[in-house]
Amino acid sequence: MPRAQQQHMVPVQTMVDEAIDFIRAHEPPEGYFVAFSGGKDSIVMLELVRMAGVRHQAFYSATGIDPPEVVQFIRNQYPDVKWLRPKMTFWEGIRRHQPPFRMRRWCCDVLKKDPSKHIPLKSRCVGIRAEESVRRAARDRIDHAKLKQILFKPIFDWREWHVWDFIDGLGLAYPSLYDEGFDRIGCIICPFLCGKNTARIMRHKNRWPGSYRVFEKVVTDWWLNYRTEKQKKLYPEQCPEDYIRAWYRGFE
Repeated sequence: MPRAQQQHMVPVQTMVDEAIDFIRAHEPPEGYFVAFSGGKDSIVMLELVRMAGVRHQAFYSATGIDPPEVVQFIRNQYPDVKWLRPKMTFWEGIRRHQPPFRMRRWCCDVLKKDPSKHIPLKSRCVGIRAEESVRRAARDRIDHAKLKQILFKPIFDWREWHVWDFIDGLGLAYPSLYDEGFDRIGCIICPFLCGKNTARIMRHKNRWPGSYRVFEKVVTDWWLNYRTEKQKKLYPEQCPEDYIRAWYRGFE
């Protein structure tokens, strides 16, 4: 039987027990760095780390462009999570670099990864699941990253229904956006939404119009005042409005 099908049939408690054993087996003397976003997967992962009884500290990278509902959820439900803030805002990054897109995704490094570089905890628990994408499934459950960091993925083989059964079974709080039909609640403005996810972009724009107004204003400012000569040649659009429309389409 294929591994994916086997995992689909495994009871939640079996997955929980295995994940806790995994966390305990790899516990570093200094404790884990737990990456927390406020999403369902990181909620489960942090709870498993707590259940395992290992040393840890949870950190939230405050990108500045997360849904305000999620930010407030973290403030209310997880006051012990430490906040990390980037040296450069998303808006400053657009002016300095350019609007991010799939092949030039500087925002993940600047807003999420760089703020934690100074944290000495090298063993990092992350709520990555193989089911989320082919690219993630191709990686190992224990992954080596930059700066000698080691990524541990306790729920790597979990299905989405495992996640929700665990949350419901323990009565864990979660952001209300999930109940409104938002299946992923990361950054409001994200290049991964471009191109093939036009409907999702429109839903985000309708839900958080203020953030998108600021985004389009900053992109217009970059277009008019900050583009390099190379960027002017790469993007032949005649005006910032054309560029913004092309960005939403993923330049397809």
